[in-house]
Amino acid sequence: MKQFVVNLLHRMPVLLIIVIEASMVYTATSVAKVAFSQLDPLYAVWYRVGFMTLLLLAWRRPFSRSKRSLLPKTLREWGIVASVGVSLVAMNTMFYVAISCMAVGVAVTIEFIGPLLVAVITGHEWRERVGIVIAVCGIMLLASASMHSSVSPHFLIGLFAILVGGSMWGLYIVSGRMLAKSSHAIDRVSVAALIGWLLQSIVLAVPAVQHVISPKPEATWAARPGGSFALLALMLVIAVCASFFPALLDQVLLKRVSSAKYSVMQALYPAIAVVIGMGFGEIPTLTDIAGIILVMLAVVVTFSGDRNPM
Repeated sequence: MKQFVVNLLHRMPVLLIIVIEASMVYTATSVAKVAFSQLDPLYAVWYRVGFMTLLLLAWRRPFSRSKRSLLPKTLREWGIVASVGVSLVAMNTMFYVAISCMAVGVAVTIEFIGPLLVAVITGHEWRERVGIVIAVCGIMLLASASMHSSVSPHFLIGLFAILVGGSMWGLYIVSGRMLAKSSHAIDRVSVAALIGWLLQSIVLAVPAVQHVISPKPEATWAARPGGSFALLALMLVIAVCASFFPALLDQVLLKRVSSAKYSVMQALYPAIAVVIGMGFGEIPTLTDIAGIILVMLAVVVTFSGDRNPM
């Protein structure tokens, strides 16, 4: 079964994997944002990263006797693993802080500055350059429309958080591709996630546990009998859909495409976030639709010169 799934992912069109991954992430993200009324964003993201890490460790068992020889051996290898872990955790943490202060669509579009910078720096083909320019135009349209509708007094906090998150996203793409090229990459991803979560836990572990045992005053259903277990179950589902499966799909994608093309393909994320938002009552404007069309065009231009783009 495992080999069947692996073969399927390596034959599946890359763009389809992107759509599946983004749909899972932003559906779970929209649900998580609703859950912020029960658990503060920083504590929610600690559980999200923690559950993802525990699932990866239980599945891969990288520290077992049979796999200890597969652990990083050189300082450079440990540096790559640590970079993946730190960037993964920081990216998710800043994103959750941002969406507590602004709309998900705004956060997604602004955060994309990180992958765009990666594409600009690492891309060499003219199609990648043109695709990036078109993608920027589309993202600017989506961002401007979202910003005009944002009235949160904490918007500047969210803006700072998402800019930091975007830079971490860029670092994750670069270091993640280095890790994807190594042998037993998923085992090392589990170690990377553990490193990042342990660093995050220094600050967030104690208050996160306390706030589940004793929910905040504004909490409604989480404060009822059995509410803490329901909240943990919800965070587990969010972690599986928004972190665990996407982390595995990222490793497949990063093996199949360059960092530049991976970055431009992720220009689909803002468009998919808008579509997912429709399910939560966020109807796109004409400006949003124009931005989506430009983003799609950017992807087509980027892949138009490839003999085997998928």
